[in-house]
Amino acid sequence: IGLIVDHGIKPNGGGTKVNQYTLILDIMVDTTGPGAASLLQIDTPTAGNNTSDGDLFWQGNTFGQGGNGYNGTGAFTTGEWHRVVAAYDEAATPPVVVKYVDGIFQDNWTANQALDAPRRALLPLAVLFGDGDHDERRTMYVNSVQIRGTALSGAQLALLGSPEAGGIPIVVPGVRPAKITATRQGGQVLLSWPAGAYVLESTPDLNAPLWTPVAGVTGNSALVSPDAGPVFYRLAPAR
Repeated sequence: IGLIVDHGIKPNGGGTKVNQYTLILDIMVDTTGPGAASLLQIDTPTAGNNTSDGDLFWQGNTFGQGGNGYNGTGAFTTGEWHRVVAAYDEAATPPVVVKYVDGIFQDNWTANQALDAPRRALLPLAVLFGDGDHDERRTMYVNSVQIRGTALSGAQLALLGSPEAGGIPIVVPGVRPAKITATRQGGQVLLSWPAGAYVLESTPDLNAPLWTPVAGVTGNSALVSPDAGPVFYRLAPAR
């Protein structure tokens, strides 16, 4: 039925499923077969019960699913090795899957995304390269696969680059994070950070974080009130 993956990632993003993860594939899609080929099946993944349509497909030299899901540069060609990456953040506002091929940005896919969405958020098992209704499959040549328990940033996805014979690196290249500086300004707190493509987000609970953009941001700073109770802040890459 495909490759059954017990990924071991705990539910995250404030939902009951895995809402934040990154799928990385070093693969080559065969040049012949149906016009679409399943890469990932999420909603009915258990052994003997892979009965529904796939949830992420190669199609037309790009990848996605459903309406407005196949935007891209056309770089995901058949008969060639590619590093294909989909960073899922169903807890973001709006929920999004960021797609890269060989280190090149393809699309911020926002259609049909939502927290705990049946065709986006992971259950404890997933199926790779299987399509439960059996009509959208091609031969896949697979070098390396990773599923990571966070949605990697766009900068990290770009640094992953193209496939290599040694497979996907275990330590993903990173970018030094920007630091938030907090200073008192009257009865408020001024949060500031280096200029760049960042979004200031906050959450009241780190045990079940649901990060939301902070209102009132001007450039690379924001005034916040310390009277609203405990609040945690972070900088997220602008999407």
